[in-house]
Amino acid sequence: MKRTLGLTFILLSLFLAACGGPLTYTASTLVVVKKGHSDKDHWIEAYDPNNQNKEEAFKIMVQEEMVWNLIEEDREYFSMYSKKKEVPWRLT
Repeated sequence: MKRTLGLTFILLSLFLAACGGPLTYTASTLVVVKKGHSDKDHWIEAYDPNNQNKEEAFKIMVQEEMVWNLIEEDREYFSMYSKKKEVPWRLT
């Protein structure tokens, strides 16, 4: 009985872990090229100066308006950001 319960628990855990889809976390230096916002969204366009150039800047969504207000254009920051499936990059 214990063995069956343990096996069921492991299989259920694997199944639930696989349903989340691919999630990518990245930590790197970023240079902010541009900031933008709409009614409910805030974002920055930035690039990693170690691996990319200014023309390869990509959009990162910023969830907190207070954080977005502190970010300055043409400045370099060390940050963590994540991406899940087709959702845009998010500052974490």
